[in-house]
Amino acid sequence: MKKVIINVDWDQNYGAIPANDAVTCAVTGKSLEEIKERMAFSLPRHLAAMRADGDPVPAEFSGDFELEYHLSTRALLHYTEGIIPRKAIAKAANINLQQLTHYASGWRNPRPAMQQRIVDSIREIGKQLIAISL
Repeated sequence: MKKVIINVDWDQNYGAIPANDAVTCAVTGKSLEEIKERMAFSLPRHLAAMRADGDPVPAEFSGDFELEYHLSTRALLHYTEGIIPRKAIAKAANINLQQLTHYASGWRNPRPAMQQRIVDSIREIGKQLIAISL
């Protein structure tokens, strides 16, 4: 099944749009789950309207496809905020806490390698939590 990339960002709310600029279906919501529900509802209707209007629809949106959500660093850090303390992420990623806070606020954007380091650190913390047995 084809995957359609949906980019998600955070600024007071989550916002999501398809990575393909030819389809301008945007949704907002207070949670990632709400974004997913709204995109799953809105995107097929948007594509149907494009077809009805005679607008070209990119090939990736024809037939069956699956939505894959890519979170910006700001959205990712907001999503994990209530689960993993930012200080723990900074320590695991070997990043200055203030720098991580700049990424979370959107004041600065990390380079791709740094973003991957943050993601890997969050996953490693998750693995450590799963490994705990009582």
